[in-house]
Amino acid sequence: MRLSVKFFCAAYLIVLLASGICGMVVIRSVTDALWDARVQQTETAAAYVAESWTALTDLSPGKLSEAKRTAMLRQIEASLDDSVSSVKACSAEETSSEYRSLSHGEGFSRYVQKEERLFLEISCLLSNDGNRYCLILSSDFTDLQIQCQMFWDLYGIVVFSVAVVSGAILFLIAKKTTAPLNTLNKLAGEISAENYGRKIRIKTSDYEIASLSESFNTMSEAIRRKIGELTEEKENRDRFVGDFTHEMKTPMTAIIGYSQMLSSYDLSPAEQKEASKAICREAKRLEKLSLQLLELYVYQNDTIETEPIATDFLEEQLRTALIYSAKKYKMHLAVSLEKAAVVADGVLLLSLLYNLTDNGFKASRPGDTVEITGQVYGETYLFSVTDHGKGISPEHLKHITEPFYREDKARSRKLGGAGLGLSLAKEIAALHGTRLQFQSRPGEGTVVTFSLKLGGADDV
Repeated sequence: MRLSVKFFCAAYLIVLLASGICGMVVIRSVTDALWDARVQQTETAAAYVAESWTALTDLSPGKLSEAKRTAMLRQIEASLDDSVSSVKACSAEETSSEYRSLSHGEGFSRYVQKEERLFLEISCLLSNDGNRYCLILSSDFTDLQIQCQMFWDLYGIVVFSVAVVSGAILFLIAKKTTAPLNTLNKLAGEISAENYGRKIRIKTSDYEIASLSESFNTMSEAIRRKIGELTEEKENRDRFVGDFTHEMKTPMTAIIGYSQMLSSYDLSPAEQKEASKAICREAKRLEKLSLQLLELYVYQNDTIETEPIATDFLEEQLRTALIYSAKKYKMHLAVSLEKAAVVADGVLLLSLLYNLTDNGFKASRPGDTVEITGQVYGETYLFSVTDHGKGISPEHLKHITEPFYREDKARSRKLGGAGLGLSLAKEIAALHGTRLQFQSRPGEGTVVTFSLKLGGADDV
C-alpha cells in the first residue's frame, strides 16, 4: 500500500471518528437538555394543577358534580401556559384499575402516541372527604420530538459534509506530502539505471522532507564522484597494463631476437659481440624497470622518518650530483636555495629533486637552463624546478604522474625513460605530506613546485 494512501486513511479515520463522536455528544447533550427541560416544565404544571385542585376542593366539600369539576378545570387551565394540552379530572371509580390502586398524592407519568402525535401524560390521585379524583395532565411533545430529529438530521448533514471536505483536503495534503518521496523514488530508479549525479529540487518548509532531499542529493553526488573515480581508476589500470606490456615487449623482443640469432646463425665475432651487448643492454633496461616498479610499490606502502635538513647541504649535493647529467644533456644547471632547514628524509628528498631535474633536462633543448630554487614562505619552504623546454599540453598534464604515462613516447624511449620518474616523485612527495604542483604551457616550459615544513632555527 502506498504511503500516501496509508496517511490518508489514518488521518481520514481520525477526522471522521473525532467529528462523529464529538458531534454525537453535542447533539445528544442538546436534545437531552431540551427534553428534560420540557419534562420538568410539564411536571411543574402538573404539581400546580394538583395544588390548585386541592385548594378548590377544600372550598367545595362533598362529591363534586361533573359540571363543578369542569368549571374548576377551566379555572385551573386559565392559569397554565401553552405547553399543557389538556387537563382532565374524573372520579377514581370511572378510571381503570391502575388509577384506583393509587393512594392520595400518588401518580405516574407515561408517553402516549395519539394519531401520530406524542403526548406526555402525568396522572395523580387526590382525595377529599372520602371522594377520590384522578387528575390527568397531557402535554404535546410532538414539536419537540420533531425539533430533536431535525438536530440529528442536521448532525448527519454536517458529518457528511465534513467527511467529504476533510477527505478532499486530506487527500491533497497526503498527495503533496508524499510527492517528494515519489520524486526521490523516481530519481533512485534513474540512478540505478546508471544515470548518476541526478539531484532533486524540492521547495518545501517541511524540515524532514528538506533534510531527506539534501541527504539524497549528497548521496547522489557521492555516487557520481565514486563512479567517476572508479571509472578513472579502471582507465588508469587499463592504461598501466597496456603501457607496462608495451615497455616489456620492446626489450623482450630484442632479447629473444638476438638470442635466436646467436643460436641459429653463424655470426662473426664482431656480430656475436654486438648481439651480446644488445642482450645485456635490454636486460639492464628490464632490470631498471623492475627495480623502479619495486621502488614505486615500496613508496606506496611505506612510511619515512624525517629530520631537519639544511638547504645549503641540499644545494651542494644537487650541484655535485647533477653536473654530469647537465653535461650529458648539454644543459646549464642553476641551483639557488634560500638558507633554511626543512623537515624531510634527506635521501628521498634528493631523489625527488633529481627526478624532477632529470625530467627538465629531457624536456629541454641543448643549451637551455634548468633552475632549482627554494624560498621560505611563512611556515613552509617552497621548492621549484623550472625548465624552458617544450612544455606539456593541458590534456596530458593531469596524467603525467601516472606510471608509464609519457606525452611523447618516442622521445622518452629514445632518452631511456620508462615513464616512472614522475610517479616515483609523486609518491616521495606524498610520503612527506605534500604534493607536486605543475604549471606548464606548450613551447614555454614547465614549473614543478612542492612545499615542506621548516625545521628549527637552531638546525640551520
